[in-house]
Amino acid sequence: MKSIGFSVFPGWKEIFERQKEMILKGEELGFSEIFFGIGRGVHTRSSIEALANAKELLKIANKLGYYSFVDINPSILEELGASPRNLSIFKEAGFSAVRVDCGFSVDDILKIRDIGIELNAYTFPEDKIEYLLRNIDPEKVKATHNYYPVIGSGISIKELIEKSKPFVKSGIPVGAFVSVPSVRSDTTVEELRDKNPGESARILFSTGVISRVLIGDAHPTDEEMIDLSKVL
Repeated sequence: MKSIGFSVFPGWKEIFERQKEMILKGEELGFSEIFFGIGRGVHTRSSIEALANAKELLKIANKLGYYSFVDINPSILEELGASPRNLSIFKEAGFSAVRVDCGFSVDDILKIRDIGIELNAYTFPEDKIEYLLRNIDPEKVKATHNYYPVIGSGISIKELIEKSKPFVKSGIPVGAFVSVPSVRSDTTVEELRDKNPGESARILFSTGVISRVLIGDAHPTDEEMIDLSKVL
């Protein structure tokens, strides 16, 4: 079944209120997933502060039935005093799942309990998928590709299909990110960077390997969200 979503960056104070509006607007339009980025960056000085802000957004999102997942890496866990064996800080915040980005071994991932797992669809080793699924609840596992902010750095449609096929074969739903014309930044597939999100989603869904499409850019307009919602 197809699903659509968007991204929020709770450490970005200047657009925090807009992100609340997106959650409410998205639910009206049929959006059902939210990706949370809390790592340090240009607009996020502290993962601790970003997580605190995320809790406020999650209170709204969870009441509306969203599936919400957060990107984690070893640096974020260290700052938050967490570990693969102890991710209670994310469960208690209200997240549905954690997206295990680079820096985690398969054994690290197997230590994760009591919260859903999003694998990195581009970097997770194909030959370890079945091993992972034999040792963890398959119903808790999904996968998402990276997004690539720098122009020219995104992957091709061919790469997307090749990397996604093993997950789909194993029954794991795979997601990808699209950018929007007003920002043109956080896309998975390079050739879709300049397209409207609805057109990009139709192309991604037509591959047969992508069942989840999320806007990667931080603050799409209402019109861009409406455009994506039309694929449902």
